[in-house]
Amino acid sequence: MSYLVGPRITFSGLFQADVSTVNNDVRHYSNKDFQSSFQEQQPTYESPPPPTDGGWWNPDGSGAFRLINCQVKGALWADGTWVTDSAQDSAIGLLVGNALGRSAGKMVDLDPQMQMVSAIWGMGVRLTDGTGPGYVAGDFWPASFRDLVSRQPKTAPNQQSLGAVYTSILQNLVWDPAPRVVSKVLDQLRNLVDRYGPEAALSIRISLYKYGRNYINNSAAQGYTFGNVVGAIGVSLPDEPKTFVLGRRFAPTSTPPGLPAGFSYFDAMVDTASSSVSVDLGNTIPLDADANVRTDLGQLSLAVLTVADTVSNGQPTFLPTGATLTPSQFVTIGDIPYQEPGWLETTAGIVRLTLPPAAQALIKDHPLALVRTATRKPLQTHTLEARETVMGYLVRADEFVQRLDPRSQFPEPQPTDSVDVSVYAAQWGVPLDSTGLNVQQQGAATDSGTGNQAMDIPVPIMGWPLDAVSQTTTAFSQGRTALSVTATDPDGARLVYYTPPELTGDEQPRKQPALAAPYMNGQIYTLLYSLQETADWKSPTGQQHMLDAVYLHVRDGYAVNLDPSWEDVAPLFTQYGNLYPVMSKRLVDLSNKDAVTANAAIIEMAFALDLNDPNYMPVTRDMPPAMQQTLLAYLRKVQGKAAVAAAPAVSKRRVAARPGAPIPVLDKATASAASHRMKKSQAVKSGSEKA
Repeated sequence: MSYLVGPRITFSGLFQADVSTVNNDVRHYSNKDFQSSFQEQQPTYESPPPPTDGGWWNPDGSGAFRLINCQVKGALWADGTWVTDSAQDSAIGLLVGNALGRSAGKMVDLDPQMQMVSAIWGMGVRLTDGTGPGYVAGDFWPASFRDLVSRQPKTAPNQQSLGAVYTSILQNLVWDPAPRVVSKVLDQLRNLVDRYGPEAALSIRISLYKYGRNYINNSAAQGYTFGNVVGAIGVSLPDEPKTFVLGRRFAPTSTPPGLPAGFSYFDAMVDTASSSVSVDLGNTIPLDADANVRTDLGQLSLAVLTVADTVSNGQPTFLPTGATLTPSQFVTIGDIPYQEPGWLETTAGIVRLTLPPAAQALIKDHPLALVRTATRKPLQTHTLEARETVMGYLVRADEFVQRLDPRSQFPEPQPTDSVDVSVYAAQWGVPLDSTGLNVQQQGAATDSGTGNQAMDIPVPIMGWPLDAVSQTTTAFSQGRTALSVTATDPDGARLVYYTPPELTGDEQPRKQPALAAPYMNGQIYTLLYSLQETADWKSPTGQQHMLDAVYLHVRDGYAVNLDPSWEDVAPLFTQYGNLYPVMSKRLVDLSNKDAVTANAAIIEMAFALDLNDPNYMPVTRDMPPAMQQTLLAYLRKVQGKAAVAAAPAVSKRRVAARPGAPIPVLDKATASAASHRMKKSQAVKSGSEKA
């Protein structure tokens, strides 16, 4: 069902992402090399930034993520009726806001060398008229953004041209037992959640754009750390993925050199019960420099192609994106009214259209398409602006960002740690029992996440050693399988192995002869996946977004110390204090023993919170359980408390999993191209280079 099928509400407003940028540069994690200037804002904002030692564009960020002045603008009833007037439905005009009496959520990168899957943790969301707890409130399931695309021109004054979406669920729902708002759409949402039982939830989708990174230009600086958001809320069924729509996937028919631009990756869903199709353009409709919808794109229509995709001798044949179409090659479903004033803000970019009979006959096994029509008297031209994936294939992992803790669990350390990642497959929107899942690891790669600073600090190498991760896959059943990943201790490999500046030919990472204590914990692995049906295709190579992968932070093994000295914990506290000036400058200097002792009780509370709590420390969620318990033991010790702590609520398996099969490595050329695209894209996203 998801938000893309009714009933649903749509909303728009602002968001704030007050991220700290000191930790954007991996070299800032080195305590012995850290300089106070790393906590200072760069004096100018240029692209690329000058080679100064500043802390980038927002060093004092708190990490907070919040929704601001988000108002419900539209409602789709279960029967397909669309309303935008509060006289028709009282949900119109309500506020979609943050949890009452609770800190804002936190936006968290997985790692400074993997900033492309930033997640929102600890965010509460409520629907309210602004005077009470609200009609309904729930917890945003921690999710990372997907479908990062270029939305605005490079010259956008807000200095961030990218957009992305968060798709997640609102769980632990609390409904007002006596709501003051009488709303047809809200009653329908509540009744559906009740009907499908305790595992049902609300589905939420937020598209973010026009993020303000410019603090120099007086006009643009008014939006500094703020941006625009459009969103939708519907119903999520128990068997649906949490972080994407399992429907019809649009994708370009070639791999873009960097982040995709224009109409590229987006989703649609066909509802056979109502003979309708809904398409979400909220994160893909092109915007101008001021983040307004471009209205000069011509007539845009959703259509279904009459020319079928085929596969012969293992290779596909299809109509590619950008092709000129004849009228006989497509059947129009309906026009996209994107030129209407306020269309994006009112609809969140979602369009629902009734399927005409001619389209119904084709849509089961022919691709959906976005067609642009231009009139050049006396002729009309039709261009295939965007299209569904070739052969209608979709494969996506759900819980695609994972943190693993081999040999550092508490209280029962095990040599391995494992996780099952749910992977879904579909064809033409119907679950597909694929012949298999093809998984490869990217292999050794150098830094992605550093700026232009000319510092003589070694940069870690990622993805090594290769054999620290292994896999077990099961056959697809009803379009779903589990990718089981087992990790062993990478043993400080991120700075034990190092080869500057790039690996060439068959060169492998080599151990450094001597290095002070590594400054980064754990290792980053990227696992790329595809359906076996498409694994040998030479083209298209754009079936999946470049970030459709599984990302692992495998933390180093760590032996808990329940009687630590200050010397044992000082490097950990100091690093967090360095990376978050908002903590060390305004609250407590974590590098100072006396300051930590004086504030031990409140620091203990933050480090002992549940991982999903917005006030959990460290904000980056990068600490193994045994390391967390060591810090807590010290904080309790200086307060005169017992050192032994209870097992954390997030403890995992107590029995070590046996390693699975080795994960093959991408060939050098493919891995190098993927690494280059990631580095360039991460530089754009984090602020060291324009799109």
